[in-house]
Amino acid sequence: MNRPGSCRPLLALIWFLALCGLTLNGFLLFTTLSDPSTGVIGCGGAEDCGSLFASRWARVLGVPVTAFGSIIYLGVMAAMRDARRRALAPLLGLIVGAAVWLTFAQAFLEKRFCPWCMAAHGIGVALAVAGFFLLRKSVRAADIAKPMFNAAYLGGAAVALIQLWGPAPGAMVADVKSPPRSEADGGFPRLGNPGAKHVLVEYFDYPCAACATMSGFITGLMRRYPDDIAVVLRPVPLDGSCNPHAAQHPGSCEITRIALAVWRADPAAFPAFHSALLAQPEAAVARKLALGLLREDGLEKALADPWIDEAIRGNIAGWRKLSTPTPKLPKLVVKGTRILHGLPSGEEDFIRVMGGELGLGAISKEK
Repeated sequence: MNRPGSCRPLLALIWFLALCGLTLNGFLLFTTLSDPSTGVIGCGGAEDCGSLFASRWARVLGVPVTAFGSIIYLGVMAAMRDARRRALAPLLGLIVGAAVWLTFAQAFLEKRFCPWCMAAHGIGVALAVAGFFLLRKSVRAADIAKPMFNAAYLGGAAVALIQLWGPAPGAMVADVKSPPRSEADGGFPRLGNPGAKHVLVEYFDYPCAACATMSGFITGLMRRYPDDIAVVLRPVPLDGSCNPHAAQHPGSCEITRIALAVWRADPAAFPAFHSALLAQPEAAVARKLALGLLREDGLEKALADPWIDEAIRGNIAGWRKLSTPTPKLPKLVVKGTRILHGLPSGEEDFIRVMGGELGLGAISKEK
């Protein structure tokens, strides 16, 4: 029999880990439901967690996995208040099973890691280990391991099967009652076939990782339908120095001004410049790339064009007008009156959504 108080340190550790797990899952749930383009501390640059929060691995049947995680942690706390703690082992098993699968998905399917997600998985596994040793003080190890293993195996397998072969979560598509004036006008950057039947309009910010991912999806769509699709680019710097309504991406105003200057001065060079800047969205990189194309005097002359600041103000105004129900970027205006908010779960999901919206026929051969 255990001595009175012999479990107190272990109990304190379990409660501490459970509270940490619940808090972290709540934070990740909030991040998943808010704008993934805003970035998260510890997840900056091209490896921003935004694309993971917007991916299919962040949800099960449309519900964020962190919502399920929060419920399970609340269940662990409830089980700890039960004298026999009968539900504790399977609940801990569910945490481990989900952690194993989601770590696998990050490592081998996304090939990138979200540090906050990995911290949550680490806390969950540590909680399971501590819970196992607590239960072992009053129950045989075999009687604990079996329900814990079964829950881990079945729970992890269920999440994996649903995420891999279940319905793919899509980005939200909504009608725009009074869209901004024709975005095809105004001299904004344009990519794709000049005679395309369908012209999409993308609101994005260069430092936004989800926007870079969307750019790749749009490129894939244009390759799939080279005669049918073009895109007009409307960069929206989420930087307080030129946008009083956002401050998530300091330096973005300068990046955007340089990008628009390159477009005005050398449209033929813009597509390659745009792709390079999405891959490394830094003001110093933008200036270096621009100087390689325009030289110092050419760049300064291009930056003096008053159209640039007018275009940025117009893009910000358009973004704000389209920010109901959500301000998240990227935004893709389709046929002038339909808008795709946020990032679809993958390129094929995006192409499926666009095919339905635009009535695209059989897939053309990729070029």
